[in-house]
Amino acid sequence: MLGTAFTAQHSDARVVDQLLYKWSHSRSVISNCLIEEYVKVMKSGWVIRRSEIRRDVQRLFGVSYEEFMTKSLKDA
Repeated sequence: MLGTAFTAQHSDARVVDQLLYKWSHSRSVISNCLIEEYVKVMKSGWVIRRSEIRRDVQRLFGVSYEEFMTKSLKDA
């Protein structure tokens, strides 16, 4: 629902051990969700390019946050 403007994170991790577990678990869950969604898109007739998948994964795992911060610093 949030699209690729969302950056995956776990703010409820209290110690590094929790963060490591949650991060690997989240990557697995997000990967499965992306696969399901790309399959739906492909079934509708859309041809998905590797570059589109790479772009989406990069945005979900941090690039969108970095872009936001760059824009915020320019406006300050």
